[in-house]
Order: sequence, then C-alpha cells, then structure tokens
Amino acid sequence: MKTLKLLSLLYAFLAFIQLNAQTPERKVLFIGIDGVRSDALQQGRTPNLDTLFRSGLYTYTSWHLGITVSGPSWSTMLTGVWENKHGVTNNNYTNSNYNDYPYFITRVKEIRPTLKAVQITSWGPMSALVYNDGWDSKILVNTDADVVAAAQIQLLDPDLDVLFTHIDDVDAAGHGNGFSTIIPAYMNQVQTVDGQVRQILSYLRARPGYINGTEDWLILLTTDHGGIGFGHGGNTTQEKEIWWAAIGSTVPTQQISVNISNPNEWLNAPVLADIAVTALDHLLIGVDPEAQVDWDLDGKSWCIDPLDTVTNVSNLGAQMYNIRVFPNPSKGSFKVLIDNAEGKIICSITDITGREIISKEVSVNANSFIDFEETQLPKGIYFVKVTDEQNKSQTQKIIIN
Repeated sequence: MKTLKLLSLLYAFLAFIQLNAQTPERKVLFIGIDGVRSDALQQGRTPNLDTLFRSGLYTYTSWHLGITVSGPSWSTMLTGVWENKHGVTNNNYTNSNYNDYPYFITRVKEIRPTLKAVQITSWGPMSALVYNDGWDSKILVNTDADVVAAAQIQLLDPDLDVLFTHIDDVDAAGHGNGFSTIIPAYMNQVQTVDGQVRQILSYLRARPGYINGTEDWLILLTTDHGGIGFGHGGNTTQEKEIWWAAIGSTVPTQQISVNISNPNEWLNAPVLADIAVTALDHLLIGVDPEAQVDWDLDGKSWCIDPLDTVTNVSNLGAQMYNIRVFPNPSKGSFKVLIDNAEGKIICSITDITGREIISKEVSVNANSFIDFEETQLPKGIYFVKVTDEQNKSQTQKIIIN
C-alpha cells in the first residue's frame, strides 16, 4: 500500500512538472480576518474590499457548518475538513488530529516539495498548538499592524509561494465592545481592516512576478465566525452567517447568494472547508483534490481551471483521455471536448449537491464533441463528468450565468 501511494505521488509530481512548465507559477495569498460579521462587512465603509470582491467569486451568505469558535474554524479552513475529522473543538486545540488531516500546505508539499509557505499571526495558539501544518516559517507578532509589516517583508521574497495572514483586532473589538453594526468601535475596526487589506495587496502587486505575469496569485479572504453580544460560539444567525471571497485567474467572477434559512442551500455557497480545497486546486495543476481518497476532504473547490484534467493522483499513470468544457462560463449552451477517447462514454451534468441533471451515452472516436443546450438551468456551479468503459472518469466544473 505504501509503495502504491509513493508511486501515485511520483506520478502526480511528474504530471505537475509537465503541466506547469509553460504556465505562470501558481501562488496563494490567504487573508483571514477574525470575527467579522457579514452584515458588518456589508454596511461598513470598506471600499477596497468591495472593489476586490467584485473582481472575483464572493458571497455574503456563507453559512458556518461547524463550531463558531476560532480554533476549530481556522483548523477547518486550513485542513479542508470539519471538526469531526481534525478534532479541534476549542481554542486550546485539544484532541487535534493533524496527523491524519494536516494543513493543506502539507498536502501540497507531497507534490510540490520545494513550495515555500509562511504564516503570520498575532494569536499564539494558532502558532504554538498546531503541528503537521507544513509552514516553513510561523511568524508570531503582537498586533495587526505588525502582521501587515511582516507581510510586506515576506512578499519581498521571490521564492514565497503561499502566505497566510491572520488579522485579529476586529474580533477583539467585538469582545471588548460588542459584535454589532451599531457599535462604533466594532465598525471602526472593520474599516481599519479594509485599509490593512489594501496595504497587503499593494505589497503583493509590487512583486516583479505579479507585474510581469510569471506569477499567478489566488487571493482568498474569509472570516472564522460572526458574533453576538460580546461573544460567539453559538448557533445564532449573527454567529453563523459569514462571508467568503476568492479572486484570481482560476475562479469565476460571480456573486453567490443563497437563502440561509434553507439548509438545503447552504452548500450552494462557499463554506469554510472550501478554502483549503480551492487553494489546493489552484496550486496543484492537473490534480483534483476532491478526488484524493486518502485526503478525505470535506470541502469543495471553486476553481474553474482548463489545465485541471486529471481526476486522481492514483490514476495519473493510466489516464487515457482528457476533457475540456467551453465556453466556460456559459449561459447553458456549451460543448464538451473529449481528447483521445474511443468507445462508449457516459457524459453527465450534476449540480453542486450531486443531483444529476442530464446524462448522455455516446460513442466517441479520437477527438469528439458533445453538445449541451441547457439554457433553462438556474445560474450556479455545475459539474461535467465523463466516464469511459473502464470506469475511469474525468470531471470539470462549469459556471452557468
């Protein structure tokens, strides 16, 4: 079993090298902002975040599916699994299971061993009590201003691939003054964060690789929970309703809004566990993190990437065909191109809950097209899955807008 896993990782590494040779280097900036209620972000004066969000995929109606406490929430974001797997249910990080469910950095390094990743935080437990996280450096500072200053230094490093900055003072303002849009001290700190994000992004955009296009950065932003009164940890809407954003070349430009009063819609918007999976999908060209059985991830990726044609690292040595979907996004009229396949295949379209919308069985020879005219579909994320006679499958996401 260990030999098979090592061979699978070797195939993944070789495929990554081959696919990455002619593409910009994939990198991730994750700005995590503690304790920012969704309504506070929408009502506050945050022009920089507002502009940034509109250039990517974002939602103000994400729903926290776990415990609304920092330790389990950040663990979910950075591992891609919920607390029943990573084990963290409090801010003391007791009963953690990072050996089986490590930070996404550790997973990336299985395939990109030279990846350089740095964490910056002013909250000690996240630094001292987490193991198997994969960070090359964990920088612990005193204030959010220090976080921004440290980010500037790290973004000067041309070898940096992943930077996670944890900003904590909005949460402190909530605990000290109250989590509410009518509390000036809380809302003023939200406004301060907007300026701090602007500063960090200015350092990112000053990188020579960002300017000349040799680096492809995915920017991820979210919060760990909301708050009510002077605290959080419960199940009220004020604590559970949060926000989520991703900006970059591999994600669509779209606002997602769901009815959070309907549990059936919660997974139609990004959730906390999707941060790690989306980061993995961006960083690992040709590897579908959702298909890695050994990783056992709970989150989903929101990347739509034409270079991602490989479903599982264990199948990399045996893949016989690729699929491409275009145009993507579309209004429901699109083609599925199947390269190098012969025989009968099944091509199905499912929504984000896994419900099958339509399925076609066709015979293909060499390069074949399958046309879909699904203009009646509601806007949203869908999946195109092609399965051949050997039961090998390829999956691609498509946006209907």
